[in-house]
Amino acid sequence: MAYRIFDVKVAKVEASRLVIKRKRVKENKVKYLKTAFVVNNQTLITDKDNHTVTLLDIKVGSRVTIDFIKTQDRKLLAKGINALRSVYK
Repeated sequence: MAYRIFDVKVAKVEASRLVIKRKRVKENKVKYLKTAFVVNNQTLITDKDNHTVTLLDIKVGSRVTIDFIKTQDRKLLAKGINALRSVYK
């Protein structure tokens, strides 16, 4: 089952992880949200203008929308990340 989180603020960016700040999510499906998302090489990362970017182009404090799934070992695997502002400003 896939989930989506809208408009969350990035707290930390690492080589294979994206950490977000906790925010009250209004959707009932995501009640207990871990803040760390695993990012692999199949994750599609785009900015507002639909340019494909790398994970390290996303800066701390920017806002993103994340599409993710829960794996069998209870990790949150990001399948798509969309930066809500252009990272090339």
